[in-house]
Amino acid sequence: MSVSGIGGSSAGSGIPGQATGVGSTPGGRLDKQAFLMLLVAQLKNQDPLNPMQDREFIAQLAQLNALEQLQQLNETVAALAQHAALGQVAGYLGKVVSGLERTSRELVSGTVVRATILDGAAVLELERGERVDVRDVVSIAVAEEER
Repeated sequence: MSVSGIGGSSAGSGIPGQATGVGSTPGGRLDKQAFLMLLVAQLKNQDPLNPMQDREFIAQLAQLNALEQLQQLNETVAALAQHAALGQVAGYLGKVVSGLERTSRELVSGTVVRATILDGAAVLELERGERVDVRDVVSIAVAEEER
């Protein structure tokens, strides 16, 4: 279905996501708000002699509902992935690790006292306060008191 009366310029169009990037995701896909604005614009600009059919309107509302459910599913999966990552790095607690320190990028060693997720990456904190990204760990050993 085409929508007449909406131009490609962003000046005064009122449609999010045109030229300014507002209302669109980084991949250029429309978000929920932009989808709803587009649907309202479509209803406002429809031909009065040939109005949108009920089934078309219902189909678009179903698409909006599916979009909302997919966004909720994405949020849930992201939270589960974070918890799974924390569960995996919990095995490092109490172990002696060597790896590149996050800020200085120097090789450091020490006993892991905390595991956290920072900026989406699992980070191990050593007893002296150094932080090592799990991806930068080069060796793992059992602490002396555990032997």
